[in-house]
Amino acid sequence: MIALYAQGEERVQVVEESRRWEEAELISPAQAAAVRERYRPELVRVNLFIRILLAFFTAIGVVALVALPAVLLRVEQTGVTLLFLLFAPLCAWVADRQLIHGRRLHRCGAEEMLLFMAVVFLALAIGIPAHDLGRSVERWSWLAAHGIILIGATGLAIRYGYALAALGAVAALAALPFHLADALHWYRPGWSRVILFLLLVTLGIWAQRRLGQREGLPRGTIWSLETVRLAALAGIYLDVNLFAHRLLWLDWLGWMPGTSGGNWSAPWVDPIYAALTALLPVAAVGLGIIHRDRALLWCGVFTGTASIFTLKYFYHLGYLAEQLTIAGLVLGGLAFGLLRWLQSGPDRRRGAFTAEPLLEPRLYGLDTEALAAIQPLAPTPKEDQSGGFRGGGGEFRGGGASGSY
Repeated sequence: MIALYAQGEERVQVVEESRRWEEAELISPAQAAAVRERYRPELVRVNLFIRILLAFFTAIGVVALVALPAVLLRVEQTGVTLLFLLFAPLCAWVADRQLIHGRRLHRCGAEEMLLFMAVVFLALAIGIPAHDLGRSVERWSWLAAHGIILIGATGLAIRYGYALAALGAVAALAALPFHLADALHWYRPGWSRVILFLLLVTLGIWAQRRLGQREGLPRGTIWSLETVRLAALAGIYLDVNLFAHRLLWLDWLGWMPGTSGGNWSAPWVDPIYAALTALLPVAAVGLGIIHRDRALLWCGVFTGTASIFTLKYFYHLGYLAEQLTIAGLVLGGLAFGLLRWLQSGPDRRRGAFTAEPLLEPRLYGLDTEALAAIQPLAPTPKEDQSGGFRGGGGEFRGGGASGSY
């Protein structure tokens, strides 16, 4: 990740940490204001709505700039290819040097869209010229364009920490086995799905291992790794679910995965995939509880909900409405019972678990930089002014009369 973003996000993280501490009443408003003034970000930031508008109008402007000479000069495929080859590095240069390093824009939408369009223009410049060179050449050209999108999205995620670019890279990687099988005329959808499963499993394990060392990573890189991990988990679940419930998708979409080019199946495949459809959400929830990771918990909740809907078509346990009603009542009763069990414990907690909302160590942890910023501003404890009993240093002597017997 570039140093400008890494340093800027450190300041942003300290400011956001101080705001969370102020809301939790760990520091006073004066302390939080002093931290925000001291660590004011040097990068230009906008809210989400302005970011979307800037990205939208940037895309319209760049497309208009490309289309204007194409219409005036009446260029054909070769001319369009040259325009794409011209605008691809130009968009990247304007975004990186003029907007990010020059204007210090930080995720404002304009520079993100320019970098994205640079990758798309380069991919189109590779794929479009092969349209009239035969079917075989066209397939390989679009496969090369696919590889450019994969490499470009990966580069944007690594250099700038764009989570959307990381999501696009995972999507391009997931589609690569099928695109490669089409270019090679290798119509074996079963093996393509196996390759996809192995790629996503490897990618998810790699992202999880990298996230285990998140203390030394910039925040943008952490977001990208979180996106890669969740996208890999979602891809694995969809790959398993789509194959295990082929009849459901045939009823809904008129298309059944795994039927083109011959049905690839074995007697033991369907039970294994159905079991994975049920076990993957349970594993995600378990890992989320163990690692206190909210993203994994939400992934387990959504995939578990999808499994409740789709397992009905593999194992017929009754009518769909009855099955969903029973599942909802069971899950709601389980959540209510857990809350009651936690609240009835001493101090409303059971061991390390509590029913009270707390600052989560992974998401809202005590950042080292924020501690260093807030510590000098913390009030120092006052010394006791009463003094208490102090010895005079003299010798104690008894004042009573002595008597003789």
